[in-house]
Amino acid sequence: MTPFGPRSCLAALFLLAGLAQASERPALNTAQYLEQLEGYENQVAELASAPQKAYTFRDSLPETLTVRTARGDVAVDMSFLRDALNRFLTAAAAAKPNILANADTRLKAMRAEAELYEQPGGADDATRKRLDQMLSAPEFDRVRGPTALDLLKQRIQAWIGKLLRKINPKIPDVQDLGQWFVWGMIALASAIAVVWLYRVSQQNMGTGTREILPFRPSTRNWREWLSDARARAAAGEWRDAVHFGFWAAVSRLESEGVWPPDKTRTPREYLKAIPGSSLAKEPFAAMTRRFEASWYGSCPTTEADFAQFAAHLERLGCR
Repeated sequence: MTPFGPRSCLAALFLLAGLAQASERPALNTAQYLEQLEGYENQVAELASAPQKAYTFRDSLPETLTVRTARGDVAVDMSFLRDALNRFLTAAAAAKPNILANADTRLKAMRAEAELYEQPGGADDATRKRLDQMLSAPEFDRVRGPTALDLLKQRIQAWIGKLLRKINPKIPDVQDLGQWFVWGMIALASAIAVVWLYRVSQQNMGTGTREILPFRPSTRNWREWLSDARARAAAGEWRDAVHFGFWAAVSRLESEGVWPPDKTRTPREYLKAIPGSSLAKEPFAAMTRRFEASWYGSCPTTEADFAQFAAHLERLGCR
């Protein structure tokens, strides 16, 4: 997938939609901001007796509140409250009061901070200490400012959530969309890995397979094996040609005393039996790999594959 594929274009549209929604909401002065926070506190308190209102409350929340102060405009992230409402909607009944209490505590802390913000130097030590104590509560341990990626994700989720709820109000919230995507990618990667491992195992399955002949390979002269290989090659049966050619090589080396006869050896055991200093080691190793892939791994075998295989046979003296 390229960086500018359909998904990227869709994400850009979601971002623009979110920004357009944010720009429609006018900036608040400090008094209006304090009034808005107090209204949120009242709505949070009302949920204790009317939990069904949480859906409407959540959907009415903006991504941010813009506050116009004497020091300039300040964007206040409200995603924490939406997250709290999402948790409230899905939590067990016993956990709901604690979620509401934490949200109320934070809203009160935001109001206290806003009141101090417009009064530089006016906050005495006692007030500042009370505010610090409030913000040091356990529910604020993981509070951090949202990153640009967080804001984009929130806008996308909010946009999709509103769109789905217009289609069907009973559709669940999509706050876990990011987690679904991650788990989906993990499942896809796992499936690709399984397929790849299966193919590799199919190609290498012959490594430890034994082809037990009813006689020792050298009992049959290597020229007979080679003759059968050439006959199969003439008929275009390249896999069988490699098969007979391999045993021609084994028969020749065995008749030369490279290893003691044993009709139960695997191709790899024949290869390991060749001394490392032997000139036959390299061509026989290449032949073994080709034979295992063709005969045991069922890999397609072509005329070119057999031609290369025959060249290694000639290096072993099988002409």
